[in-house]
Amino acid sequence: MKIFTVSSLKGGVGKTTLSIYLAQAIAKLLPKSTILQIDLDHNNNLTDYYLRNESVELIEGNSISKYLTGVKELGSLLIPTSFENIFIIPATPKLSKTAVGLSWDAGLISRFRKHLRNLKFDYIIIDTPPALCLELNLGIHAADLVISPIGFSRWNIQGFQEIEEVVINSNESLENGKIKILPVRTMVSEKKSDKLDELDIPFAKTFIPKIESIASAVDQGKQLSEKNSIYFEQLAKEIK
Repeated sequence: MKIFTVSSLKGGVGKTTLSIYLAQAIAKLLPKSTILQIDLDHNNNLTDYYLRNESVELIEGNSISKYLTGVKELGSLLIPTSFENIFIIPATPKLSKTAVGLSWDAGLISRFRKHLRNLKFDYIIIDTPPALCLELNLGIHAADLVISPIGFSRWNIQGFQEIEEVVINSNESLENGKIKILPVRTMVSEKKSDKLDELDIPFAKTFIPKIESIASAVDQGKQLSEKNSIYFEQLAKEIK
């Protein structure tokens, strides 16, 4: 099993887009693999992409909040998607309130990492909120690799440094295995991508360009065209 967590403290850098289409790229490149997507963002855009035609009752009944509050086991929350080998554990806006109430539970972060690794999936991809909060720490601490999308902004760079610090702190508490971090240039033109390369940051070779049709596909709950999916397939090959 490999666990990828997508994290950024800046909005508008394609965090959820990266989560969605990276999973689909892996499913295409490795058709026998099983993939779980977990939504840890109360904005629940990942959930809405896959489950927009499902009832609120189903989504709330299988929300990650049910696990965090001890109502259900993690493995019981899986919902199949329209993709044969992609499943999702959804979130609802209530997650933020749930997480505030759980801030006292010091063992939750380590339990989540352990319980995730008991699930029978080849890949788990976690989408996290753009804030230094419990949900972000849960996702990062559980990961093998944190993928941090970075756009062309000085504040994006500072945001990456904050994410990197969370990774460092998590690694200090781990006995086995170390979490790696990979910054990825996202939602930028090729010219701006080259400028980001001038920074002292070890970016992935792949970059995700700013293309309106990619953003539209997410909003409409659609798959990418062959032309646009190639960027995510390149990233999948780089990290798989």
